[in-house]
Amino acid sequence: AANAMVKEVARQWSEIPGLTESAGLDFHQRQEWRAAGRELAKPDYQACISIATKASLREMIAPGILVIVSPILVGTLCGVQAVCGLLTGAIASSVQMAISMSNTGGAWDNAKKYTEKGELNGWFMFRDGTPVNEDQFRAAAEAGNSGNKCMQQKGSKYGSTDEGVDIKTWLSKVEQEDPARYQKIMNGDEGITTTDGRKCIYAGKKSASHAAVVVGDTVGDPLKDTSGPALNIVMKLMAIISVVFADFFMSINDGNGILHAGDLKPM
Repeated sequence: AANAMVKEVARQWSEIPGLTESAGLDFHQRQEWRAAGRELAKPDYQACISIATKASLREMIAPGILVIVSPILVGTLCGVQAVCGLLTGAIASSVQMAISMSNTGGAWDNAKKYTEKGELNGWFMFRDGTPVNEDQFRAAAEAGNSGNKCMQQKGSKYGSTDEGVDIKTWLSKVEQEDPARYQKIMNGDEGITTTDGRKCIYAGKKSASHAAVVVGDTVGDPLKDTSGPALNIVMKLMAIISVVFADFFMSINDGNGILHAGDLKPM
């Protein structure tokens, strides 16, 4: 599905006229285009939605069959006692996995938000060969000299005053006036001096650190929003199937299954 989606996006990118020009416009630029009477090229959203929908339904066939068939197969072959063991194991495993997925996904999601707020700024040393006491560097960050506030810059070339300029405002000016330097800062190839004189790697939004946590959040969101909650359905569906077929299981060798795996006695 992922490969098909990439190929579809590449196809639209190359075949839809004007898409390459209009896709990268922000809100204000789009408004300017419309005001000038220029038409914005629209991608074929339905094709991408269709690929994702069909793939999700197709890939859910095997898990669905596993959940539904397992209790029936175990109960038929091995009896009701084996079904009880199956349900106990499924519920215990599902609860453990659901809690783990929810917490893990939430942690990744919060890591992205934490990074976007700039809370990692001041924690990563920029190494340019200058001797630095790492213990003192870390102690300064732990003492509270971290976050966006520690990266306020003097307003000279890229600021309007000599007061401390917020790092986001300063970076915005750098992006406009010196794009090459801005890219170096985002990639971690140039350090930023903090208010206490330390040289740090910028770790806020659009930085290399932010790109890393976005990758984690890409996994974390489905863990906490879909995969974890889906295990609730696994537990409920297996239990309901077992209850529905309980009489059928009891009718096979007094509940001991075709293989006589149980030790239930006739009543």
